[in-house]
Amino acid sequence: MPPSRRLLLVVLASALACGPGDDGSTASATENATTAGTDTGATGTSAPTSTSTSGPAPSGPECQEDADCGLVNNCCECDPKPVTAEVAACEGNCLQPTCDALSLWGAQAACRSGICEFADMTCSDGPVTCDQAMPQCPAGTVNTIQDDCWAGCMHPRYCEGLGCTPGSCGDGWTCVSHQSGASTCALLPAACAGEPTCACLQPYFAEFCPGSCGDVEGGVQCQDGG
Repeated sequence: MPPSRRLLLVVLASALACGPGDDGSTASATENATTAGTDTGATGTSAPTSTSTSGPAPSGPECQEDADCGLVNNCCECDPKPVTAEVAACEGNCLQPTCDALSLWGAQAACRSGICEFADMTCSDGPVTCDQAMPQCPAGTVNTIQDDCWAGCMHPRYCEGLGCTPGSCGDGWTCVSHQSGASTCALLPAACAGEPTCACLQPYFAEFCPGSCGDVEGGVQCQDGG
C-alpha cells in the first residue's frame, strides 16, 4: 500500500468510531487496534484496520484500466488492489468491514498512473436528500456525496475538480498546474521515484491533462492553452 494511502486510513481510523463492542459501548478503531490479535479469551470484535504490506516493487504497471482494479474490503483492510492480486487471509472478527468502519461507504477503486488507487469522488457539504446527519470528518479530510447521500470522508486529492496547491496532494502525489488556471492531483508512478517529471509521467499524462506536458520548477505543468 502506498504510504500516503496508509496514512489516510490511519488518520481516519484514529478519528472515527467503530461499531458497538460486546458491552454495548463504542470504541475507536485505534482503541480496538491496540487489542487486535491479542488472545483475551473473549469473543470481542477485532479492530478493522488496514494491515496490508507492500511487496516487491512491480516491474511494470499493475493496471491498465479501472476494470483491472478492485476494492478489498474485509475486517483487515480497505485497500484498492489489482483484481488478480492474491489477498491475504483475514481472520478478523468484526462488526463491519474496514471501509464501512472508516465511513468510506462510497469508496471505489480506479487505475491511476498504472497503480490501483481510490477513485475520484464528489466532495461537498451538501445538501443531501437522505435522512442522515453530516459526518464530522477528521482534520485533513472532507465529506463526499454519492446518490444524494453522504459517502464518507476522503483526502481532498480524491475530490473531482477540487484543484490543489503545491504540497497539498500528499506524499507520492504531485499537484499538476494547468495553463488554464486549473490544477490536478496526480499519483506518481514508480518510475518517477518521488520526483515529478514529464519523462516519467508521460505514459499517464492524458489521465489528468488534455494538453502536453512541460517541466517547471518543482513539478510539471499541463500546457492546455489557457
